Amino acid sequence: MARYGRFYEEINEKERRFQIFKENVAFVESSNNDASKPYKLSVNQFADLTDEEFIALRNRFKGHECSTKTTSFKYENVTVPATVDWRQKGAETPIRPRPMWYVIKHLASSLLFIIYR
Repeated sequence: MARYGRFYEEINEKERRFQIFKENVAFVESSNNDASKPYKLSVNQFADLTDEEFIALRNRFKGHECSTKTTSFKYENVTVPATVDWRQKGAETPIRPRPMWYVIKHLASSLLFIIYR
């Protein structure tokens, strides 16, 4: 823990963090001993954090709780056409010609890829 600059002022906090650290080291060793896993874990600066603390630290987005009272909305007595031409609705933009610098840039990068592949 000192390796990553972790120092605790209170002995209770130090003991609690050391217990969490030992549990995380045991998890790392258990995972690394599992031959079916193609990866290896190691101890880092987060080894003295609980899962909840790590998630809160790395994912600061709290999000909102979704309501469990969801309802479905169903359109009734509506006829829909078999096809829709979105161009007529103005939802699709017209095709614009690319400027010459754009064409040259992509041509050059394609050629370099072919040459140095």
